[in-house]
Amino acid sequence: MTNATIIPFPQRNPVSAESDRLAKALESLQAALEEQRRALSDWRYAMTELGIGVAGLGHSLAGYQDSLIQVDEKLGLLRTQSAKLEAWADGVLSQATP
Repeated sequence: MTNATIIPFPQRNPVSAESDRLAKALESLQAALEEQRRALSDWRYAMTELGIGVAGLGHSLAGYQDSLIQVDEKLGLLRTQSAKLEAWADGVLSQATP
């Protein structure tokens, strides 16, 4: 068996393999952080849009409340005028009947 050729098993370089794994893990972490930054930016934009919408709704409700106050004031005047008209009519009726 003197002419047998021994083929050595390939040896992996543990330092290189570990640094490759670490580099891939770091790249994955950086990608995840970037995705999280984008998601946070999108969330902040959505909150800003929501704030604008809520502010607009508040403005509309304030205008609606002002309109209701004006209607209430007009109805109060109409009640007063109708009470005066009723009193006048009652007076006219009481004078007209013998």
